[in-house]
Amino acid sequence: MALIGKLPAGKLDIVGDVHGHFEALQNLLHYLGYSPEGRHPQGRKLVFVGDLVDRGPDAPALLAWFERAHGEGWAQMVLGNHEMNLLADEPKDGSGWFFDSRAEKDALNYAPWQRLPETRRAGVRRLLAAQPLVLERDDLRVVHAAWLPDAVAALRERNNECPVVLYHEWDEHIQRCIRHAPWFDDYLAEQREHAHGLEDVANAPPLLSASGQHDVYRSMGHPIRVLTCGAERVADVPFFAGGRWRFSVRHAWWTDYRDSIPVVVGHYWRHWQSKRAGGDARNLFTMPSHHWHGARGNVFCCDFSVGARWRDRKKNIAPAVSEYRLAALRFPEKTLVFDNGETVSTVYGGSA
Repeated sequence: MALIGKLPAGKLDIVGDVHGHFEALQNLLHYLGYSPEGRHPQGRKLVFVGDLVDRGPDAPALLAWFERAHGEGWAQMVLGNHEMNLLADEPKDGSGWFFDSRAEKDALNYAPWQRLPETRRAGVRRLLAAQPLVLERDDLRVVHAAWLPDAVAALRERNNECPVVLYHEWDEHIQRCIRHAPWFDDYLAEQREHAHGLEDVANAPPLLSASGQHDVYRSMGHPIRVLTCGAERVADVPFFAGGRWRFSVRHAWWTDYRDSIPVVVGHYWRHWQSKRAGGDARNLFTMPSHHWHGARGNVFCCDFSVGARWRDRKKNIAPAVSEYRLAALRFPEKTLVFDNGETVSTVYGGSA
């Protein structure tokens, strides 16, 4: 599989970050008119924006479903940052369904959940390593977090290479460069003093500015990481997101996107009722939730935070009344469909 793949022709349903919520996906498929296996009577196809895994109750079942649907030609996906963490062997918050080293700690928030048997792990790695980072056709682009021309161009130059090998190659290059940065010694000192407590939400650290510069440099200089994690800048204050304290903040890259081809992303944990469900407290989205955004009004984020339903599970709140949703953007209709059956027309700013 190429790093940049081709979207199928015809009508699509672009599904936001699922994060292991297999039941929510099945509900969404029902309202979209698909069979439980992923077949649509009118020949529509499913496209997932990445982050199929982590934090949810049944990532193993979701991946097994996707493998079958993908093999039948009914579904495609782009890799998200959570898939890249798995492939790069970097255990992060919520990945205890796969990594033994995270299982006990992550179970405090995310259990009950299904863990992947060790016998299936190599197959999951092969499945994900064969997926692209970008999908495109003449009238649409799909990427997990950010469409940045320089990063996409770097992928095109290495298009037929393994994403895991390329990820590590670029990471090693950046790590060599980081050692010569003027803030590197300060970064090491900050990490020695504070790294042990950065997953403790109750223990806010001071602003570690060198750590923020390190994270921005590591992300922005790495084509795969910036496409799957988004553009960043150093934060003004520390904030807790994704299971740890952070010192770099996301940047609304779409304010600079001026191409005529629309882009659909996930990643950003939007909230349908205008507030954010997770991540940092800064509001990247200054328009209503059903509006496209960006310089030309042709970028849309379809991640409406179903990954945060672990909070509902801890409070015994039923999925049917959850404020956290799984959504699909129908294209070219530009209509949102949610896993509770609600359907909303979006407001598009680009040319039809």
